Amino acid sequence: MSGIKYTILVATRKRLSNITRLLKSLKQTGISKRLDTEILIVDNSSNVTVLNNICNRYNARYIKEVKIGKAIALNTGIRNAHGEYIIFTDDDVVVNDLLWLDKLISHFKTIPNLGYVSGNVVARSIKTHAQKIWEKKGGLSKGTESKHFTKRILREFKLLPWPLTKICAGANCIIPKKILMDVGGFCSFFGPGSPIGHGESLLIGYEIMKRGYDLYYDPKAIVLHDHPEDDKSIKQKLFLYGIGDTAVHLYLFIKYGDKRSLFWSIGGHQLYVMKNFIKWFFGYYALPPSYTIYSLVGSFYGPIKFIKEYYLNRGKK
Repeated sequence: MSGIKYTILVATRKRLSNITRLLKSLKQTGISKRLDTEILIVDNSSNVTVLNNICNRYNARYIKEVKIGKAIALNTGIRNAHGEYIIFTDDDVVVNDLLWLDKLISHFKTIPNLGYVSGNVVARSIKTHAQKIWEKKGGLSKGTESKHFTKRILREFKLLPWPLTKICAGANCIIPKKILMDVGGFCSFFGPGSPIGHGESLLIGYEIMKRGYDLYYDPKAIVLHDHPEDDKSIKQKLFLYGIGDTAVHLYLFIKYGDKRSLFWSIGGHQLYVMKNFIKWFFGYYALPPSYTIYSLVGSFYGPIKFIKEYYLNRGKK
């Protein structure tokens, strides 16, 4: 479409109130009125008529994807996006910064060889004990300092894997469409609705770095995200993250022969999590052992689940 340079892409499934709130915030900030920007909603099984009407009301384009899986829905959106740059966020996000989009975009104008920019993800509301403790841990934020990963910096990681979790933010990032097409989009084996329910945003960051592009994190490009409201939700999330963080690295070892990832998957990540027990004891970590144990169990289970799903359930040799 002529004039469209940026596509804000959101995959959603049966969360009509969430997507309505997000679209309303984009309208209130004026982002949905930009002539160079489109909002593309990929529906992964909701009420078609209702969601389509919501999209029409807030100047968003609607696409239906019948195959379940966030990565599948995002790939459908990438193929149908009109923009040269694709901005990814989640349906449980609110945008209240009028310059959010401009902050993400600006770095491509000043940093050569840039392939990925992520922004800050902070709590929309902190009311319950679970939300307070999750935010104290850091939540989904990558910190208050900017980060710039270059090929020179990444060459320093000879024993440890690239620190994907320090910069990749699936709820707030921008990637040129040509790079996404080059890497083949998101791996449909990872992410919500897929065999491994977490890790798609980490993997796309690796694929972009692997091709020699820089990655950048801007802490001032902020979106507001819903935090878990109860202890059970935090523990489930930690368990899921533990699985995804280790399964992704086992996949990277199989695909690229990255021995650093093999170490991280079957020992390194587990040791990293165990350190949090000690840090909590000395007052340097917010989550008590009753929470951290879920992350540890998930990290041990991740490689097992990956092998089971990737080889046995998919019949791969």
